[in-house]
Amino acid sequence: MSLSAEHLDAAATLALSDQVEPLYRSCFSEPPWNETEEELAACGLRLSRAVCRPGFRALAVRDTDGTLLALCYGWPTPPNLTGCDVYARLTAAIGSTAAHDLTRGAFEIAELMVAPRARGRGIGGRLLTTITAPWPRAWLSTLLDSPAARLYQRHGWRRACPLPHPGSDKTWAVFTWTASPNAP
Repeated sequence: MSLSAEHLDAAATLALSDQVEPLYRSCFSEPPWNETEEELAACGLRLSRAVCRPGFRALAVRDTDGTLLALCYGWPTPPNLTGCDVYARLTAAIGSTAAHDLTRGAFEIAELMVAPRARGRGIGGRLLTTITAPWPRAWLSTLLDSPAARLYQRHGWRRACPLPHPGSDKTWAVFTWTASPNAP
């Protein structure tokens, strides 16, 4: 069975919020993530803020019954890297000039979630490839020792730098992707 990705704007993504929270919980409540109840419950708030970002775009994959199986979303990183915790941590880790060089003109993957029952079918890789296709570069942060990091590396993403995550004993890293010079 072939599942296709559906392009979503902000309104369509918000309309799925009742399905996003259970998907998020299924992805991030277990190892290696082990998010707390507070972190899991904040999913809806993060989504409502994310859809307000200029250039927001999302891709969703649904099962034949309409159930959300996967969601990937992000936006172009703004030139001004202030006012966001991730940008502040990135700037602190590698310096302002390097942070701007890494993110300038790049698409930022904020979330990639694939339901555990749908993993291993190439859905995550297809979502990454599709959402980044219009961009020359992209970046994201993830746990270094995670299946997600291995997925990104299999799809040509490179580890760029560590990303401190205060209050966490886990090792986070920034991964970057650059389009092939031969890409259409």
